Amino acid sequence: MTHSIQEITAKISALPEPMQQEVFDFVEFMHTKVTRQTLSSKHEPALLSEQALAVDWNRPEEDEVWASYQ
Repeated sequence: MTHSIQEITAKISALPEPMQQEVFDFVEFMHTKVTRQTLSSKHEPALLSEQALAVDWNRPEEDEVWASYQ
């Protein structure tokens, strides 16, 4: 079931102010959740390969090379 923005706005406007704030907080929460999921899916290949690449990254030779950049 899809509701128009006008219908949703009318329903929210009819609520008491504290409940309107709760609705707003929930919408913010959902927006953050969607944003995180989008970022997570974009970086998923890097996250999945991190453990395999760590074998090469976490070696004393690597630490020596990168020490000169600090």
